[in-house]
Amino acid sequence: MDEMKAVQTLSALAQPIRLKLFRLLVRHAPQGLCVSELLDHVELAQPTLSFHLKELTAAGLLARSKHGRQVYYAPAFPTMDALLAYLTENCCAGSGDSGAACCPSSESSS
Repeated sequence: MDEMKAVQTLSALAQPIRLKLFRLLVRHAPQGLCVSELLDHVELAQPTLSFHLKELTAAGLLARSKHGRQVYYAPAFPTMDALLAYLTENCCAGSGDSGAACCPSSESSS
């Protein structure tokens, strides 16, 4: 993942409703939820929900599929995996030690 894609992905999640939607869909992976089911979980008007789903989909965080008349959204884990890999690589300064804690804890600085 390049820097611009990482920024776009993080920006899509940097909004409380979109983060809530993504987390909800992760809990219902891999099949996801249809729009009417999503509306049952969030207190949004359908056009507002559609706007947020569009933003998450444009960032590559959601996959959209139609089953009959229903539109389903599910998390796109490859994008999230790529984002986490990008952040880990840059946090650890390319040390290749992705299992290590990248940032020192506040306890170790005292």
